[in-house]
Formats: sequence, structure tokens, C-alpha cells
Amino acid sequence: MTTKDFQHRPRRSWLQVNIICHPEQVDLLIHKLTELTGAGVQTETLSAREQIIAYLEKDETYATKRQRLDTIIASFTVEDRPQLELSTLVEENWAENWKDNYKPTKLSKHITVKPTWEDYEPKSDEIVIEIDPGMAFGTGLHFSTRLALRHIDNLFHNDIKPNTVLDIGTGTGILALACAKLGSTKTLAIDNDPDAVVTAVDNIKQNHEERTIHCSLTDLTEIQSEFDLVIANITADILTLLQSDLVPRINLRGHLILAGILSGDQATAITKLYQKNGLTLTSETREDEWSGLLFTKNR
Repeated sequence: MTTKDFQHRPRRSWLQVNIICHPEQVDLLIHKLTELTGAGVQTETLSAREQIIAYLEKDETYATKRQRLDTIIASFTVEDRPQLELSTLVEENWAENWKDNYKPTKLSKHITVKPTWEDYEPKSDEIVIEIDPGMAFGTGLHFSTRLALRHIDNLFHNDIKPNTVLDIGTGTGILALACAKLGSTKTLAIDNDPDAVVTAVDNIKQNHEERTIHCSLTDLTEIQSEFDLVIANITADILTLLQSDLVPRINLRGHLILAGILSGDQATAITKLYQKNGLTLTSETREDEWSGLLFTKNR
């Protein structure tokens, strides 16, 4: 990441939230922090304790979210209250920090993701996606991205092979790239974050898929076409708001992949909502506290 990456906007900053807690408190805190931030969290085991790391962007919603964070911590008794450590993270060349730990990773039976700076020799039945995360979400290391990739892999290897694809909230473009490399001929990748579009376009070029993938800031409501496969790896609250615009974009007997959803009550609520709109749940996959849902459109 260089100075040019910030020509279209000022640098951002975040509050890094480190919470040290008892193991039995982890699931509850992960759930609350995921809802608060709208993104995934990191967890680490520290001897007999657990550490959860999350980030609050210092934007127009920061003050409200900061108060909610204090309320979450205060909801525990003094004796069992998690330890809260806060620090400010200013956006800079954080992508360079990935290079020490971001290595080629097989994420499904046929899909391996590798950073652009690493060499990798694929097997004959394996596709390789080269990703530079830049300033966008979607290296493939988060559970929600893995779950979406596994559904994509299964679809394309079960004689379905969607020809046209819509990827909503594309991030780095990783899901769109997987579809293109597995055989889709036309993919539209959209995101409302200019950083994501810049990063995705670079990754599409890096993977030589400019002819099959078009990436833009186009809003979902502006799209009139229908697609064989629609993918949305975004948070459950956004999936709830988008369902009336999203479902009409799926061809009859087409498929929908949803990820970014917590297992349990959240996944159940999303499933019921989309089933009311003419979709059938074909498959649900789970990893850690996350679920990936695959639907088929029946009417």
C-alpha cells in the first residue's frame, strides 16, 4: 500500500478492542462484538484465559458504538468482568503486515488462495486465486469467506456451473474470481466501498479475468438483470434489509449463497426470511460460530 491508495479519501482510524476473558464467556462476547462491529473478530488462547480482538472504526457511528461497548463490559459482574484494553490504529501500510503470516491456503476441495508475493504449484484439479488484500475484506482466511467458497466449489463441481454471477459486497473480489476460474462467463461484482472496488479491480487484473468480471460501485437497486448465482457475504442485518432487492436478481432454479451469518438464531431467522420469498434452503455449512447458506429459487 502506497500513498496513491489514499488519493480518493483520507486515511481512516480504528479503536482496537482487546478483551481478556474466561473461556465460558467467549461465545457470548463474540456474538455481541460481531453485532457491534458488523465484522468478524479474532480469538487467541492465553493460558487459562481467552483474548478477543475487534475493531471499531472512528466514523460517524463511533460514539454510539463506543457506549455500547462499555455497556457490554458492564453487563458482567465485577468479579467476572472481562479485562478491556483499548488502543488506536491509524490506517497505514497494514497490508504489508499480512506478508509474514498470509501463505497459500487450500480453502475447499479445488480452490487454493495465495498472496501475490508467494510462489505455489497447483495440482491438476486445483484452481489458484492470487489475492493482495490491499484495504479490502476477503483474503479467504475468515470463516465466512471460506464457507462461501466451499458452496461455490460444490456448485461448479455438481454439473450446475452457473454461467452468470452477481457478487454483492465483493471485497477483494475473491468470490467472483473463484466463479470465473471455475467456469462462469459473466460476473458482476459490486461493493459500496471505494477501497474494495480499487482492490478488487487490481486482483481481477492480477488473475487475468478482466473479460469475465466487471467490478463497480453500482447499487443493487440499479441492477435489472437476473443471474444463475447470486452471492452475498455480508452481515445479517444487511442481508435482512436487502432481501426484497436481492431475491428478484436470481433466475428461476438459480442459486443464492449467503455468508457472514452467525450460526443458531441468526442463521435460522435469515433462512425463514428468504424461504418466505420463494427460496428453498439446499445446504447449510458451519465453521466456528459462522454459517454459510445455499438456497435454490423455486418460484
